Amino acid sequence: MAPEQFNSRDYLPYGYYPWPILINPHLEQMERDMNHWIDHDYTYLEEWQRKMYKKMRLHACTACMWPDLTYEQTIPCNRFMLQYVVLDDQLEDLPLEEKQQQRIRCMDILNGASPLPDENAMYQHLALIRDEFRAFMPEIWMKRFIRYFYLTFRYGIEVEHSYKAANQPPPSFAVYKAIREYAVLMYPYLILGEIESGLVLPDHIVDHCVIQRMMRLMVRIIIWQNDIHSLPKELAKGTEVFNVVFVLQRQYDLSLEDACKETLRIHDADLDELLALHREYREFGEYQEHVDKFVYYFGLGVQGVNTFYVQETERYLSGGKGFAWPEKS
Repeated sequence: MAPEQFNSRDYLPYGYYPWPILINPHLEQMERDMNHWIDHDYTYLEEWQRKMYKKMRLHACTACMWPDLTYEQTIPCNRFMLQYVVLDDQLEDLPLEEKQQQRIRCMDILNGASPLPDENAMYQHLALIRDEFRAFMPEIWMKRFIRYFYLTFRYGIEVEHSYKAANQPPPSFAVYKAIREYAVLMYPYLILGEIESGLVLPDHIVDHCVIQRMMRLMVRIIIWQNDIHSLPKELAKGTEVFNVVFVLQRQYDLSLEDACKETLRIHDADLDELLALHREYREFGEYQEHVDKFVYYFGLGVQGVNTFYVQETERYLSGGKGFAWPEKS
């Protein structure tokens, strides 16, 4: 299979997952909100980049993943979708030291610092996200959100840096899985489902071995899903190594087609394990409803983001034409 013959929909088509396909009724207003932020706040980006971010329709990802949010609740979730995607994109080619500095500054703001007047929209919006979430979520949830932001930045964006910066060959599959769990940036998004359910898992339930395994599987499912749908963009870039398809190709001497099939097999095995754990382990007592809602809203999210990839966005167009990579200095 030649790269131009690859179609992610052949592997993960619309409606692939065993959860409902829903969309937030505030979709149109969410689009107006996001386009306003891009046009009026993210002005430090080049004009062509701002146009690309609008074409990505990231608000639709928010709407597809979290269909039951009230409009008030969509605002920080939608704002975070844009902020974290832009942050990740624009860090791509920065030296590690600059990435570390940006992580430290982001954490300062999430923990209560005010952004400086001359700091760009990534920092201004992060403060708004913090305050908007605090308006309707308890402190236990805020601490978890901030911790997950730290983990994905510190052990995802920063740890994968050496593989991307030096154009190294892909890591082994074992190493890739360990790093990509955080580099996919999913953990802080994962708990947005607790906003919809209105049921926040207490720490002693989150720390439970079965919940920890289910959360890891949830993140892994998103990894494989993202790697399949983003492959056309990464084939075009030519220097990308952080995709499981490339990892499997190199480690096992597979064709592109066989590596894609193996990726789908791994994805399906993780999905089956997640469903089995949820179905078979029912020992959470008074918190069983919380756990059931957590898994259900994750399911809506994974179905929703697949809908976004398949129907809504131009972010992963073949050839990388829909991506807003930072300007080379």
